[in-house]
Amino acid sequence: MKKTVFILPLILLALVDNGFCEGPPNEIRLPRQIAIAMAVYRNLDLKVEAYNSEMARKELEKSWGIYNPVLNASGNGGVTAVPGDPFFSTRFATTTLGLTQNLPLGGSIALSTQTGFFSFNPGTSVQDWQSTAGLTYTQPLLRSFGLENTRQNITISEYALQESLERFRSSTTETVANVITSYNHLYVLRRILETRMASLKSAQLLLDAVGKKTQQAPVQGMDVANAEFATAQRRKDVVEASRNVRDQEVSLRYLIGLESKTEIIPIDPPATEEPPLTEEQAVLAALAIRPDLKQMQIGLKSSQLQERIARHQSLPDLSLNATGGFTGNGTSMSSSYNNLWNSPGNYWTAGLQFSVPLGNTALRNEYLKSKIKTEQLEDQIKALQWKIRIDVESDFRALISARLQLQLADKSRGLSEQRLDAYRKNNAVGTASVQDVINAENDKNVADNAHLEALENFAGAVIKLWRDTGQLLDRNRVNVDASVPETITQRKQPDAPGPRLPLTDSSITTIAQEKDPIPAGAGAPQLPEARREAPVVAGSKQAPASTSSSIAPHAGTASTTEGSRKPPAASGAFTLKIGEYFAKSEMVEAIKTIKGAGLREAVKPGPLKTTTSFRLYLTEFTDREKAARELERLQNNKIKGFVLKSKEQRYVVYAGAHLDRKSAVQEQTRLALRGIHTSLKPAQVSLPTLVLTAGSFASREEAMASAVILEKQNLKPVVTENAPQ
Repeated sequence: MKKTVFILPLILLALVDNGFCEGPPNEIRLPRQIAIAMAVYRNLDLKVEAYNSEMARKELEKSWGIYNPVLNASGNGGVTAVPGDPFFSTRFATTTLGLTQNLPLGGSIALSTQTGFFSFNPGTSVQDWQSTAGLTYTQPLLRSFGLENTRQNITISEYALQESLERFRSSTTETVANVITSYNHLYVLRRILETRMASLKSAQLLLDAVGKKTQQAPVQGMDVANAEFATAQRRKDVVEASRNVRDQEVSLRYLIGLESKTEIIPIDPPATEEPPLTEEQAVLAALAIRPDLKQMQIGLKSSQLQERIARHQSLPDLSLNATGGFTGNGTSMSSSYNNLWNSPGNYWTAGLQFSVPLGNTALRNEYLKSKIKTEQLEDQIKALQWKIRIDVESDFRALISARLQLQLADKSRGLSEQRLDAYRKNNAVGTASVQDVINAENDKNVADNAHLEALENFAGAVIKLWRDTGQLLDRNRVNVDASVPETITQRKQPDAPGPRLPLTDSSITTIAQEKDPIPAGAGAPQLPEARREAPVVAGSKQAPASTSSSIAPHAGTASTTEGSRKPPAASGAFTLKIGEYFAKSEMVEAIKTIKGAGLREAVKPGPLKTTTSFRLYLTEFTDREKAARELERLQNNKIKGFVLKSKEQRYVVYAGAHLDRKSAVQEQTRLALRGIHTSLKPAQVSLPTLVLTAGSFASREEAMASAVILEKQNLKPVVTENAPQ
């Protein structure tokens, strides 16, 4: 892997180097995000895995070498003689220079020139020189024919590179998960060590208090023994806790690539943020972005390619060979080339070569083996998808359990503190023994440690959920840049705000009232056209026409491009009404069916229709300029948002709107992966429709006959009578 200069945060340099040249610092106070950054840049296992991606990239570059032209040069000479017969003695010499180029469809073309002489009479000095310049073309017509066959190694290398990058992404995910888990565990162990040290100090104070009471008045020997035993036991607990901290530091130092034996003090407690995902969203995200699933899907593509090529290689071998060129003869090499240029002769040959192994056992079974491997991978993908669903569902159950345990542990810790305070007060007045206080302290220590462990378990459940859904890297701002394999450990910077434009009616075109749109020419921006996925910003290109169920925020009053072009009136008296649609993309399959039945389709404007729009609510402002800036930020990130003015005179920012809930949830998940969290807001809107009709018939009977045909294709046509012209 090429060496790349990475710019780490200045705080990282301050933490690791600490400004000292004499040696490493004794301790560093390490934030969690810095620990993750150190692991990304310095973890040795990740560096080793990165080399695999670099080697895969070099393999891809090497595979393109099949299109490098090949220069060929040769020269030879000799004498052939028959003993005792000088007339059967021949001297010859030839030189050849050529250039060969492989072609995309599997053939090759070669340009070559050759010169030489043959002398059959040793008694004379006349030499018969001949020079040629020609072109040779070879092209397979069955086996090995085609671009896919020629580029087999290139395509497989591309898949191998993609697999290596997904494997690196998976390794990075595991490393980040291990770093966060190890960091949290070290934090908990240090808190446990502090708790045990405080407990030891409390036991020593209790022992001192018992000693003072012994000097003032007789005290039961059992109290002294209990205090001494508690002190010894807690000193042992401190030693054990200290060793656990040191062992965990060693593990974390390896993960973050810190070679010096520096004491690490984690300063961030385990995170307790709730994942803003439903179980359904988490499963969809996992099936879309899990690197191990992507890796297997890429392997399936590679296997399918090899299966197709193996099937193609089982065909007979039929090749076209053609050669042609010019010749020139002379008494010398220069004269032969001169004649080749001025008065050449010519030659050409062409032919076909056919061969097939009888039985074709090897190639046929190679194809069958490839087919079996493809089916195996398909089943493995199905199994992994099933396992992913199980893992995510299990993660949610574990998260619920961890949340409940954390709540109970927090409550138990509070009760243990109250109980200890009560025993200490009773001991001061002589109504509770030393052992009672020791037991209460032990119980409080157990409750404190249980709370820390519950906190760690909850954070671990969240980490496992993010890891199993494939979102852990994004949640921690770690980006695996697959476009540059040699620098695939880049840190993602926070989204930088785009240039701030002055808020004018021309800079934002989608601020409208919830009920009544702001009229054009009234000092307010106009609404976008209906059935566009996003508003049109001044100075930018118009958004493309919608090809999905995404809709405009408030299209009920806008005109459509389809409605401005009226179809020609039908010539017959009857036609078939297929249905009403909100966009042409929804009628693609119906149009295919109509054309398959030999009928002609027609589309005309329909009536307004009330439907439910699922809007992705982001935020809202009382200030119009702030809403404009938020909308601009969305558009700079290529998110097609819009702004509506509510009844309460607030500017509500949405990140899109969809006609069906499934598409809205998918978009919501996609935005969540980018750190943009939205909520679904259903709204009733009135949209213009498009009416799809088929055919033109002179009589109702003819229309009914065609309707029966379309009904068999799962359409529901209705015979309607055309209005008189």
